[in-house]
Amino acid sequence: MDSIEVAIADLRLQDKPNITATAKKHGCNRTTLSKRFRNVTGSRAAAHDSMRLLN
Repeated sequence: MDSIEVAIADLRLQDKPNITATAKKHGCNRTTLSKRFRNVTGSRAAAHDSMRLLN
């Protein structure tokens, strides 16, 4: 599993999610983690899958 996915799973278990501390703990970018956690952006794999369906 990717470090972002592990960090998102960790955030979901927290009562009050602390994105900065979780990003440092798992060694990932805080901004990317925040956007992925809030469903603003998705993974590259998901983007590639959706593009593949267009053809």
